[in-house]
Amino acid sequence: MNFIDDINQAWRFASVRLAVIAGIIAAWAAAYPQDFAQLVGALPEWARPLIGLAVFAAATLARVTKVGGQDTPQ
Repeated sequence: MNFIDDINQAWRFASVRLAVIAGIIAAWAAAYPQDFAQLVGALPEWARPLIGLAVFAAATLARVTKVGGQDTPQ
């Protein structure tokens, strides 16, 4: 496994930031499943599948988009 150049700057990548946010949400959902179920229950039925699609699209765009002078994975 080879790391990208400037691995110490990885926190600048949008995909890393998105992964941190997703991890925080997953930890909250695991710690408080009743609250998470209540939040999901408050969403309209048609919007629930779109949440997964939006997360997938955001992660994909964050990984394939180059911003500024950031390195891309090798």
